[in-house]
Amino acid sequence: MADLLPLLEEALKEVAHGRLPPPDILKPLISKGLGYGILLGSTLVKVPQVVNVVGARSAAGLAPLSFELETLGLVIAVTYGFLMGLPFSAFGETVALLLQNGLLLFLIYYYQRRSVTRAFTTTALLAGAGAVALSGQLSTAHISALYDCNNLLLVASRLPQIWQNFSAGSTGQLSLITYALNTAGAAARIFTSIQENAGPAMLRGAIISAALNAVLALQIAFYGSGAAKKKGRKRKEA
Repeated sequence: MADLLPLLEEALKEVAHGRLPPPDILKPLISKGLGYGILLGSTLVKVPQVVNVVGARSAAGLAPLSFELETLGLVIAVTYGFLMGLPFSAFGETVALLLQNGLLLFLIYYYQRRSVTRAFTTTALLAGAGAVALSGQLSTAHISALYDCNNLLLVASRLPQIWQNFSAGSTGQLSLITYALNTAGAAARIFTSIQENAGPAMLRGAIISAALNAVLALQIAFYGSGAAKKKGRKRKEA
């Protein structure tokens, strides 16, 4: 927040003098405000999904591969932010999402009775990725290339879930609130990535994330409303 307060103070001074803050103050102020807003929202973005799973005592409809790949992608995104020296407002939400995704993976393994071997392998892979990130051996070029790989992981993590939803004609315990918030956050991140000079790889990732999360949110809305209509018809017939 230390980088936001001076900008806010300068903007308020301009407003107090009856002037609109100049672009060199207004643009970074909006960018950092959005960044911290995304960070704040990200601390709760997957909570509705966790509540759905725990409340139903079921992880039906959740594709483990999607969440495994998403978690690996988040590890890469966190590493990118730290090694590129970006302000925390530009990537802080990835830290919060990584922690929440780890919890969701545990719940998926538990409720879907997935093998211990799979859980152990995923944990070892993620720990190994974290160790490489902390080793200090990655250059800026390496981490930029890795983030582009992360964008491929992002696509790979979402497509199995999108296809599973389409094939089943249902979205199971997926949360509309979670994916709507993901879409809004990714859309805002497009602007902040440009403003904070976060690099083309991160900008591409924000665009891809916004598009794929929007597809999932639309699927949940569509299939959810369809399920509600079917229940309504059954009640009338009864």
